[in-house]
Amino acid sequence: MHLGSHLASGHAPETEPAFIPYDPVELDEGHQLDPAAVEKRIMDAAPQVDACLVASARLRGRVQTDVLLALRPGTDPDDDHEGAVLAALSGAEAATLRRVLVLGADRELSADELEHRRTLIWQQQVAEIAGARLPGVGAAVDPVPAPTERVPVAFAGDGEGVAGLSWGQHEIWQSMTRQGNWLPLGGWRPVDPGTTVEAIAEELAYLHTRFPSMRTLMRFDPQGRLTQELFASGTTELDIFDLDADAAPEAVDELAAAVSAHYQHQPYDLRNEWPVRMGVVRQGGEATRMIVAMHHMALDGGGAETMLRDVATRSTEPPSGLQQLEQSAWQRSPAGRRHSDRTLRHFADILRAMPTPTFPPSDDPRRPRYWSAEYYSPALRPALAALRERTGADPTRILFAVYGIALAHVTGVHPVIFRPVIGNRFRHQLADVVCHAAQAGLVLLDVADATVEEVIERAGPSAMNALKHSYFDPEQLNEMTEAIGRDRGAELDIASFLNDRRVAPAADAAATAAATAPEADTPAAPTAPTAEDFAAARAASRFTWTQRRNDPVERLFLHVDDGPDAVTLLVEADTRGMSPAQIEHLVREIEEVAVTAATQPGLSTGIPAH
Repeated sequence: MHLGSHLASGHAPETEPAFIPYDPVELDEGHQLDPAAVEKRIMDAAPQVDACLVASARLRGRVQTDVLLALRPGTDPDDDHEGAVLAALSGAEAATLRRVLVLGADRELSADELEHRRTLIWQQQVAEIAGARLPGVGAAVDPVPAPTERVPVAFAGDGEGVAGLSWGQHEIWQSMTRQGNWLPLGGWRPVDPGTTVEAIAEELAYLHTRFPSMRTLMRFDPQGRLTQELFASGTTELDIFDLDADAAPEAVDELAAAVSAHYQHQPYDLRNEWPVRMGVVRQGGEATRMIVAMHHMALDGGGAETMLRDVATRSTEPPSGLQQLEQSAWQRSPAGRRHSDRTLRHFADILRAMPTPTFPPSDDPRRPRYWSAEYYSPALRPALAALRERTGADPTRILFAVYGIALAHVTGVHPVIFRPVIGNRFRHQLADVVCHAAQAGLVLLDVADATVEEVIERAGPSAMNALKHSYFDPEQLNEMTEAIGRDRGAELDIASFLNDRRVAPAADAAATAAATAPEADTPAAPTAPTAEDFAAARAASRFTWTQRRNDPVERLFLHVDDGPDAVTLLVEADTRGMSPAQIEHLVREIEEVAVTAATQPGLSTGIPAH
């Protein structure tokens, strides 16, 4: 198969990619995969299947295969159809299987569409395997909002050229490809009264002009290897959605929300479409709502802060720091390679010592396979603050310790291994760059035969090393993980992520102010929460299942967010690695460990050494 690249080149994006397929696909050791023959075997072996499509391609040196199934009426789409597919495959073919997707559940297609648009659907599925055209998130919007007009917006900025992806770009692209969506960022908001459509168009032009990441498209070679191309100029479009001037505010909000949901649900072709989708609701000639969606390769949380600051002031100073083409050049220099090699040596020590499996097989795997939940905990913030007051440790090492203990309690596996997401904005050349610079470190934390305070102490070097070793070549990490796994005769599963998105606690600012204020102005220390206070706070905790889907997430991903009156834990997990009961147990156990340790100094972790 030849994977073509169609680039926008400053023009409106093309609607579909172009591929030149060929059959069969050559496997290793002289085997072949003939998609037509595999489709027939699946149909013969699985009477519940009405039609199927096998999309297989060798990309980046590895054959990967997706199978799309149209089921007969009355068949439950949540049954385990992967087993029927695997039964129809040879061992060599099964080793290439990436995903089994059920039409109507995992993809919004019918059996009739599959038959009549077979070539196009095949092309799109191979583009998804390649990571070139990725699905969005959420349900389809019905009806789809149709723009009244599309306003062309021209832009021109400094710099152009072609380069490999930066490390941060490559890491998030890997996540997007693994998870099967473009990880949308954005939403909608009201705009100030009197705002014109022209002003919104100027903002859209400013984004593309000022920030190179917004003028960047991906290119794929015939083997599926990708590079980025930065354009000096181009044209994008601003979607205009008209409503009557006297439309109720609720109707305006409803339209803006529908447009936002549609933007985030639509697939993104990284080769053809600029990274920003923008629309505006217009009433009586004025803009009243603005909608924005961006794919995650364009920026991360730190980049978003810089972008919003510069947009608000319309800064004209040259952007500071290393832009992505400059990052790519440095990372491929001898100095950059030495830097990555140092980090990978640290990771290698962890990979050789980590326990396996990271997640013992779940006793309750489900379909849909991937479950997400939210835990609202008013007790967690004061508990973590009490531990900080007692130990003097920083919030990161306290969270590492509490999370590590809870994870070991739930999985029974220790030392615990997880990958904290590090923003990397403390690195001077990345501080204010609008791009994706965040990467995940690697932590192996011993939580056995210790008190909670002792684990917090142990977490200090782990937290420091996570920061120090968070800037590296992710492709090199993949290769090294596979090589060390082969040497150990085990699969090394490091897809366990922790993303602490909390801002610095308000107590930190108060403590700093108190430390620098005159002695007479120093406030009295606050009273520590009692067991009764924590019990009352925990009574308000809430656990909610938020989503169940077959499109994958990582094996385990925990986000920690600040709210006005609570910490919220957002967890996504693979039920083949953590049962639904374990997923709920984990977030509740994080609160349990923190609260119990806050009220009982010297609390044992309760985890014996092996």
